[in-house]
Amino acid sequence: MSLDHRDEQATHEIYWESLVQAVPSEVCQRTGATYSLERKGYLLPVLNRKYLILPAEKRMYCLRGDLYEEEKLRDFFFLMVLLYLLKAGEKEPTRTWVSEKELKGGTLFFRGPHALQTEELKEKFGRDADGFWQAGRRLGGVELFFGDKAFALTVFPKVPLAYLLWKESDEFPAQVRVLFDSTIQDHFSLDGIWCVVVEVSRRLLEAGEP
Repeated sequence: MSLDHRDEQATHEIYWESLVQAVPSEVCQRTGATYSLERKGYLLPVLNRKYLILPAEKRMYCLRGDLYEEEKLRDFFFLMVLLYLLKAGEKEPTRTWVSEKELKGGTLFFRGPHALQTEELKEKFGRDADGFWQAGRRLGGVELFFGDKAFALTVFPKVPLAYLLWKESDEFPAQVRVLFDSTIQDHFSLDGIWCVVVEVSRRLLEAGEP
């Protein structure tokens, strides 16, 4: 799967069709999702929310209270959810954190146009470690003790990410790093991992808004 495609809608169609053909019990066993026979869709935790994914309707709804609401979702959100449901393996997280350079092929892949998107996070939170933590907490983050501030996010039941911040100082610029569970490549390819980081970083920026 490559995310460098020109027709995102066509790519979505392929994944939706694959999900229509998938066996629900097998999908749920791999991903930690549950299946609603009544709605004919998957209930999947994503960050600190739960979504209803309806393959036949090609729609995703967010659970708010007792109601499912349709919200404006970016292409990267659709892609990462569909890829997780279709491709995730059965391995459970180890909570052993690794950098992108420790992933197979990661050193070559995560550079240039595929560099992990952390620049806007550095600009926004480079002098605001508390704001960084508050944004992470709004997305269900659990504090970690790295750098000046860090937290782990459960993006999907089997996919945690860690975000680490070193604040800007008079001597050094701010740094933000993303770490991955050692099992990440059992669930996503490298371009899928990049897609996940793009979407999660964007949600952190939004969670940091007043």
